Parts: sequence; structure tokens; C-alpha cells
Amino acid sequence: MTPTIVKTREAHDFLALVPQLAGFQPERSVVLVAFRGNRTCGALRFNLPEPDLARTVLRRLATSIVGTLCKIEGVDAVVPVLYTDERFADVPGIPGERFAEILGRRAELSGFLVRDSLCVAADGWGSYLDPACPASGRPLSAIAESPVNRDLPPEAHRELATLVSSADLPKVDADLRERCARRLVRYESLGSHVPDAPDLPELVAMVGDILDPVATAEAALELDPAELGAGEAATLLFLLKSPARRDQVMLQIAFGVEIGRATHAINQRYAEIQRETGRSMDDIVAEEQAGFGDTRDLAQTGNLLLGSVSRRPDPERVERGITLLKMLVAVAPKRVRPAPLCMLAWLSWALGRSSVAGIFIDQALAIDPEYGMARLLLTVVSAGHLPEWAFAVPDSDAG
Repeated sequence: MTPTIVKTREAHDFLALVPQLAGFQPERSVVLVAFRGNRTCGALRFNLPEPDLARTVLRRLATSIVGTLCKIEGVDAVVPVLYTDERFADVPGIPGERFAEILGRRAELSGFLVRDSLCVAADGWGSYLDPACPASGRPLSAIAESPVNRDLPPEAHRELATLVSSADLPKVDADLRERCARRLVRYESLGSHVPDAPDLPELVAMVGDILDPVATAEAALELDPAELGAGEAATLLFLLKSPARRDQVMLQIAFGVEIGRATHAINQRYAEIQRETGRSMDDIVAEEQAGFGDTRDLAQTGNLLLGSVSRRPDPERVERGITLLKMLVAVAPKRVRPAPLCMLAWLSWALGRSSVAGIFIDQALAIDPEYGMARLLLTVVSAGHLPEWAFAVPDSDAG
């Protein structure tokens, strides 16, 4: 893919571009725009700390933020941008100035050139490095009216939401939800001989006999979510009741049909062992890891799930998957929402949207506080862990 080149000559033009780089309209955020040479190569978003925190706490936060920037290969410069609800009219100087100074100094000590340091407040914007910045800030209209908003190529322009609205679900008809629920109950009755155990091998095998999970997931990704029918929604929700199928579909959305097939084959192999031995998945995996079997395929799947590889997901497929899953959650009975909510969280995290992922995780845990994947994702996101592919140099930037 040929990178889009947008030249910005003024700070307000650069600020008009930052939301497009981040993929959302930042609010109460610190966004670090990273550079390799003269070109931007990424935008990292962090929560904006409270302005009255102790200086020692702000130093620790700045160190952590810059430490994340250090993981991106080849970055040599940065522009921090603080987005705040504070107003120029209510504070001396520029809002957030204390933290911006600490953050800039920490970036310089780590070897980065700080090209500029900017603030977008509720009533104006300004540069922390501009001694001539007016006490009232510069007008926000300069950002809104920047030619960048007009001249950005259509293929590079994205309709932007805020972080919170990025997690909003579409509105669906109550009749559609009711028909989906009735259809799902009929499907679930097929596996009633294994109640409360949707991941047991009998149900896994049954799903594989009734549906081809790989083909079903790929076909679903091509659907117009606005035209999702009750039968299609119930089929997908039934499929995702099994954690194995949930993870397969999720990885397939992110990495393509070949990964879906490989993950499906692994699932089938372990389900067959479970049927033959009556042993749990945990026992089988533990035995293989102890040296009695080949765990390479399982390790590959685990590495993808934990983001321990540099291979990047396909962002276009991920965005389509997110749109589909939002519709699926909106249609789903509450009791089966944790699986698609966790898929939404993981896919958001895969795109670097940890804050959005956190919203979906909270929603899943509110329904089922013991849902395993939600608890795992909470641990990952709370620790600030990002997937390795977030720091890999894209092929278009290499060389």
C-alpha cells in the first residue's frame, strides 16, 4: 500500500490531521504523534492525567508513556498533543502545561526530538513551545477550517467518532431481537444433552457437523450488517457459544481465512481427543506441553491471541468485523452477549484502541463477572499491554 502524504505547514493544520492519524476524535487524552524522519508513523493515545496530581506521579506517567514510544522501531521525533476539557480562560498559561513540560523533557532525555508540543482545550488551542501564544489561546476555528480537512484524499479520510461513541451499538427493532432469541433457543435445544457446557466436545462436534465455521464466518463478514436477519444472527451467536469457535472466528476476522482454517483444524483435533479420552482440554494441553505432544500449532494460536507476533491484522477486515459484531450484540439476548463483546474488545485492542476495548470488557463482565476471556482481556488492557504488531514497521515504511 502506498502511504498517503499530507503536508502540514502550520500547527493548526497538523492538529486537523491528528484525529485522522489516531482514528478517532480524542477527548481528555494525550496523543503522541511519532515520526521517522519527516513522516508520521503512528499515533499513541493515553488517558490525560488529572492536572492536580503530584509531580512525582506525573513523572512516572510520563516515563511509562515515553517507554511505549521507545518500542516503535526507527522513531526519532515526536509531537505530544494534549486534549483537555480545561479552558484557557480558567487557568494561568496553557491548560496542562505542567504535565506537557514533564512529558517533553522525558521524551528529550530518551533521545527524541520534540518537534512541537500542543494543547487543544475547550476554548482554544496553543503550543507549549510558543512564547507568543495568546493568553486566551488561538481559535479552534483555525483547526476546523484547515485546508487539511478539505484536501485529505478520500481514501485516507475516515468518519470519526469519540472513544465513547466508538463503542455505541446500533439501534435495532425489538421484533428482530425477539425473533433472534426464539431462533437461538431452538438451536440450543439441539445440544440440550450437554446443558451449561457450550464448549464440550459434543457441542463442538455438532456445530462442525451443522455448519462450516470457517465458511460461515467468511460469509458473515461479507454481509451488510444493517440487513442481518434473525436467522443469521442466531446462527452466528450459536456458533460463538463455544470459546473455541469464538476465538477461531475472531482470529479469522483479523488475519484472514487461512488462519481461520488452521485454527479450525486445531479445534477439531482437540475436540476429537476429548471425545476419545473424555479428558478436559486443560489436561490435554498440559500433557502436550509437558513433552508428550506437538504444541506448535496451539502456540501459534496463543501467540496471535496475545499479540506476541509482528504480523499485523488486516485493518479493513477488522473494521468490517467490528461493525458486524456491534450489530450482533445489539440483536443478541443479554445472556449470550459476553462472547461477541469480548471479540469486539480484542479486535479494538488489535487496532490499538485499548480504551474502547475496556468499554466492551466492562460490558461483558457486567453480564458475567466470571467470563474467562473478559477477565483475561481485562488483565491485558489494564496492564497497558499492546500487541507486538503495533510496534512493527509496516512494509511501506521499510527501507
